Amino acid sequence: MTTNILDGKVVVVSGASTGVGRATAIRMAQDGATVVLLARRKVLLDEVAEVIGDRAVPIVTDVTSSNQVRAAFEQIAAQFGRVDVLVNSAGVTRVRMIEEASDEDIAVSVNTNLLAPIYTTRSAIPLLKAAGGGDIINISSEITLDHMPLMTLYATTKRGLNGFTEAMAKELRRDSIRVTLVILGAVGDTAFGENFGPGDLERAWPIWEADGYLTRMSGTKLLLSATVADVLHNVVTRPPELMLDVIHVRPASS
Repeated sequence: MTTNILDGKVVVVSGASTGVGRATAIRMAQDGATVVLLARRKVLLDEVAEVIGDRAVPIVTDVTSSNQVRAAFEQIAAQFGRVDVLVNSAGVTRVRMIEEASDEDIAVSVNTNLLAPIYTTRSAIPLLKAAGGGDIINISSEITLDHMPLMTLYATTKRGLNGFTEAMAKELRRDSIRVTLVILGAVGDTAFGENFGPGDLERAWPIWEADGYLTRMSGTKLLLSATVADVLHNVVTRPPELMLDVIHVRPASS
């Protein structure tokens, strides 16, 4: 009888309804994990759960709400008593100059990209300790390495996530909890386009091309969510004595 390496493990994925989060949840379940799916939209969560099958535990959660995050992890604690892996994949952006940004633009960016992973991490830590240790993976962007015009809100909040990840890696290492930052290039098959309002992309694309950001960073090729999911699977299944602080994933050639 074949034993999967993640048999008996509980993996929690935020932003599990689309893109990298969805692909990661499916990949972890394929290797035997029970996967707790956190996202706001029940219809999309149910679709992912149907793909995964019995190993999926969908919990409709707005991860920008501390109360909803607490409630979700209380359910996880009651059902499993442990968490082995937390993947913080939820993210949004707004294509704006700062002088154009509304209060809602700022709040959505800060709450989703920075506060949400803080909330989920805070709630997951006792359950990771109960499991004897585990992994936290925070998904960031290569925009933190090279500024992209009109994306200051996204870059600033992701840089905050980078700093939070570094701090957590030091704070939790004595508890055998490994915290890894995964910096991604552009991923093609995500719901990221939902962040663009009418005319946003048409306005931004010539500016991005003139700046040269797209060529300097990801180039003309895009990553696939399934490829990223394989990388994250490798992160959590590496030998327990190994630490990977930062991983930068992008296409090998343009």
